[in-house]
Amino acid sequence: MSRGFVLLGINTEEDRIRFAYTTALSIKASDPNASICLVVDTDQELSKIYETAFDFVTELPFGNVAHKDGFHGANIWQLVHASPYDETIYLDYDTIFVNVDVDLLWEQFEHYDIAIPANAKSFRNVNIDKRRLFEFELKYDFPTNHNSFIYFKKDTELAQQWFKMADPIFQNWRDVYNYTMDDMKPLSFDKNVICNIITYLLDCQNEIRVDLNNFYDFDTQSQHLWNKDVPEHWTDLLNYWFPENRQLIIENSIIGSGIIHYRDFKFITDEINDRYRTKIDIDRRREATS
Repeated sequence: MSRGFVLLGINTEEDRIRFAYTTALSIKASDPNASICLVVDTDQELSKIYETAFDFVTELPFGNVAHKDGFHGANIWQLVHASPYDETIYLDYDTIFVNVDVDLLWEQFEHYDIAIPANAKSFRNVNIDKRRLFEFELKYDFPTNHNSFIYFKKDTELAQQWFKMADPIFQNWRDVYNYTMDDMKPLSFDKNVICNIITYLLDCQNEIRVDLNNFYDFDTQSQHLWNKDVPEHWTDLLNYWFPENRQLIIENSIIGSGIIHYRDFKFITDEINDRYRTKIDIDRRREATS
């Protein structure tokens, strides 16, 4: 069976694909043989620099259904049609891999048709505080999964059911809010809430949830920070380093290996990309001479 990673990259006023490019570099640095597909909007031009990081570039098969309101995460339901792989891991484009054993990662989904992480760590390497990140899910007893990471086997019944349900749910998310929630609702489109509603309506949380011991989510409100005024960008509050061994150090905490949903676009720099490119080039030279 073919295996690969899929990223959704749709540019608006800002070049969003540059973040997907970093995600792809980080995956290749962990596994040079990993296959990565970028899914783009129709007629979207891609820089030749970015093309080098992706094995496939394909278009949304049904077009960008979120072009009017700009919430491009509403196209997630199309990934089951867009992915060229039998087994797929979808990642939000604000995600990086740090020294991940990719073969071991795939092994963890051997018995799943579709799997979504039910837990995540903070930068301190402890479980996140879910109360702010999942305030709506906790109020209405929805699943509290982290839908920035979705594994699925394309032709399995449960995966097909999940994405089939996702189609009308994402395209009618305002009505879904009114149907499933009463006095307290998100103020706008929230991909994570909507995905958790899909899992709730299908009553498949036990079949879908997976515990990954190296998955991190850097939502600022969930990091056990005791400051009264936590800024939107954690890089404005915390010191961090990305040393030569490509571990990530934040304050006095070390992440030696992990899948990190970092959320903060200020985090990605040319230096980080250069570190990943250097690692990939070294691995390729070693492979060529071995």
